[in-house]
Amino acid sequence: MSAPVRTRQRRPAARPAPHEVVFVAVLVIISVIAWLAVHHLATPGMRAGILTGGARPGHADDGMPGMRMDHSMSAGLFLGTWFVMMAAMMLPAVTPVIVRIDRLLRRRGRARTTAYLLTAGYLAVWAAAGVAAYGLFTLFQSTVAAGGSPAAVRAGAVVLLLAGAYQLTPLKRACLRQCRSPLAVVVRHGERITASPSGALLVGVRHGAFCLGCCWALMAVLLAAGMMSLVWMGIIAAVVLVEKVWRYGDLVSRPLGGAMIALGLVLVAAPGLAPALT
Repeated sequence: MSAPVRTRQRRPAARPAPHEVVFVAVLVIISVIAWLAVHHLATPGMRAGILTGGARPGHADDGMPGMRMDHSMSAGLFLGTWFVMMAAMMLPAVTPVIVRIDRLLRRRGRARTTAYLLTAGYLAVWAAAGVAAYGLFTLFQSTVAAGGSPAAVRAGAVVLLLAGAYQLTPLKRACLRQCRSPLAVVVRHGERITASPSGALLVGVRHGAFCLGCCWALMAVLLAAGMMSLVWMGIIAAVVLVEKVWRYGDLVSRPLGGAMIALGLVLVAAPGLAPALT
């Protein structure tokens, strides 16, 4: 007589806790506000990137055709707008990871503010990275002013080459693995997260550092292509989201890196193609 066939019963999916729903809603609202703020705060000079020779058709500056990047932008304005940009671009990508960490820690009696503290630490890293970004931005500006469009485009092409090469490195993959693994965060830092608010904040900083390791090259491309260009922001934000959230997102990095290198080589050889490509 044959043994009875046992059927596996699927466990019902855990329902999100009320504070989890509130957390996601808050981050969605902040993201939407940040995108709207970028749209309203973006200046023509910030939208113009050196990959287009620092120019946009149909504008004029000092009687010359085209439009140069704004050289009068203060560090304070840049850092403020940079933080808004990072909130707009990074919060959608980090939200699923923080929610998973929150679920894994739910039985450890952590405070309901843990998710917010982790997010705050994450954003603090990107805010600090804005200082380096401002240095790169001013370098782009001086390149446009001193060398004109061809030199500016070639400088942007070098950024593409470096960023594309980084996409192919083991360091990129290692940082991406850390960003994509909520379980690793809980196993390594669960006690620290639940011990105190400062512990949760510091773990958020650590997680943000790995995210910076994943995405700094893409942010450099954004600066070269046109800071606060909604089109470029949308493209790069989508790439970041796919890399971090999609199950096979790590497979995107290498083809993307190859495409960036190819485009960089094209622009080094023929900088005049930049306006048509961007």
